Amino acid sequence: MSSNDCRSLLGIPQSFAVALLLTCPSVWSQSITATLPVGGTAVAINRVTNKIYVVKPGGPNGVVTVIDGTTHATTTAQVGANPRALAVNEATNKIYVANCGRLLNSFSAGSITVIDGVTNLTTTVIDPNAKWPCSLAVNPATNKVYVGNRLSGNVTVVDGATNSTTTVTDQNASGLGAFAVAVNPVTNKIYVANNSTDHGGNNPGNVTVIDGATNSTSTVTDPHAFSPIAVAVNTVTNKIYVTNLGNLGASSANHGNVTVIDGASNSAATLSDPNAWYPQSVAVNQTTNKIYVANGNDPALTGIGGVTVIDGTTNVMSTVRDPNAAFPHAVTVDSVRDLIYVANEGCFVDDPCRNPGSVTIINGATNSAVTIIDPNAHNPTAVAVDPMTDQIYVANAGSGNLTIINGSGTATMHTLTVLLPGTGIGTVTSNPSGIDCGTSCTAGFATGTAVRLSASAASGSEFSGWSGPCAGTSTCDLMATADQFVTATFKSTASMQVAVPNVAGQTQTAATTAITSAGLVMGTVTQQSSSTVASGDVISESPSAGTNVASGSTVNLVVSSGGPSVGGSGGGYGGGGGIDALTLGALLSLLLVALRRAGASWGRRMHCSDLVFTYGCC
Repeated sequence: MSSNDCRSLLGIPQSFAVALLLTCPSVWSQSITATLPVGGTAVAINRVTNKIYVVKPGGPNGVVTVIDGTTHATTTAQVGANPRALAVNEATNKIYVANCGRLLNSFSAGSITVIDGVTNLTTTVIDPNAKWPCSLAVNPATNKVYVGNRLSGNVTVVDGATNSTTTVTDQNASGLGAFAVAVNPVTNKIYVANNSTDHGGNNPGNVTVIDGATNSTSTVTDPHAFSPIAVAVNTVTNKIYVTNLGNLGASSANHGNVTVIDGASNSAATLSDPNAWYPQSVAVNQTTNKIYVANGNDPALTGIGGVTVIDGTTNVMSTVRDPNAAFPHAVTVDSVRDLIYVANEGCFVDDPCRNPGSVTIINGATNSAVTIIDPNAHNPTAVAVDPMTDQIYVANAGSGNLTIINGSGTATMHTLTVLLPGTGIGTVTSNPSGIDCGTSCTAGFATGTAVRLSASAASGSEFSGWSGPCAGTSTCDLMATADQFVTATFKSTASMQVAVPNVAGQTQTAATTAITSAGLVMGTVTQQSSSTVASGDVISESPSAGTNVASGSTVNLVVSSGGPSVGGSGGGYGGGGGIDALTLGALLSLLLVALRRAGASWGRRMHCSDLVFTYGCC
């Protein structure tokens, strides 16, 4: 049976198609066909018109790139400030874009852009009661669009025929942000994941259920859930799956879980995968009744969070781990071929882990996994699959491009990338030639090629060893049968110098964190009365801030024990700005939350695609 025959199965009943697909060629015949310079933070497909839509934030307004799936020709449509999500109504050929607005670089409450799929002309829709529309979902059966507003904490309902809006508020979600939205078009129910990410405080969050006929609301609260972040619906079983990020506080024992809601009764159950921390996104295969959860990390904080697979009938869980996958972020399902695609965000430029990101493909029948590495891509953030054409589209936020994978293609080359973490300096070379890393750390080798990697440390460094598919300190011998990362760690043999951080004015707790995070050790703490520094805050440090000292050196603090009342008369904000007091208070709380999350996020590093783009900081 040819790949075209496999695609033709999409025209017959799905249950029959799944049975016949067992005779199709290997699901691992997949290859990268193109990398287009049009990436961003979200991607969606209109399967009817074979058009792909990619969101790119930036500047005072964002851009949606429209890609012809056949020719890869592109055109653009200008949208609002900081577009974050998009959804397609294939029945009306309309595309809806949630423009989050901005916190910095001039505040913007956000808007919704409607793109006509025929002309690419746009219409702007504004709900005066909404702030920061950042997620949305379409009900094609009713031609309604539901938009989650993260700052105002309500939901905008857009009538697809008239673009008129209605605001729906769940009183039980007061003080929370509407973070993610999903629709069950069969029951006409809408599910909204609410959390306190943008509001401060310790409200664990909940799920709002909207009746699409009346806009009345009910609330589902899982007592074991903290910070619901994503939601997906199985319309066949009428079950709803909500990923809960967990409490990112350093001392918290809640590292995330999944809430399963029965759509008929709104009863909830909690599922926890002991191998996974910080669940990110969730997708459902309605044909097999399997649920897939991308996890941001694992208990060992390696970044290989893996994918939790939930049996929808029994709620039994298993974990699929791709050793090449750093920080899984987004997941989608091809229910026809029973394949699952995971965008692994990887690490950012200044992160010592060096992994640029990848795509994991999971065989739903066996849970086996392979990796696809695009050497031109950094930080895959979103993924979408078109089962009609067997094409997979991956938006790469770090490199600003789009990877296109041909699900029916045959890979004749495999990518090998060497990662160089550690404090030392050295080079890795390959035989056959291609890799000479530090300068050229990625190369493609013909399928089946035997590759030998050799490591050489520079003066003042030593080679600590390989990790990934190789171990030890001798050569690393591989076969180019799949894309893969190899880590070569070099360690400095010289005493490492670090700068003493400036902690004056910080609380003792914050100063301790800054000092230990810099690789230094807390020394003595001396109390001293002060009329100018608040009690508990640092007056001075020794050695002084900015001094270069050996890693592991001791830093001593002088901390205020208080004194005469510190402070003065109150002040205010003047001028002609358009931010009300309530919003300003929420924004200040948001900044504090952002700083807290930057230190704790995923147990390892800041999550740029959520934090930076949303707040308009870059």
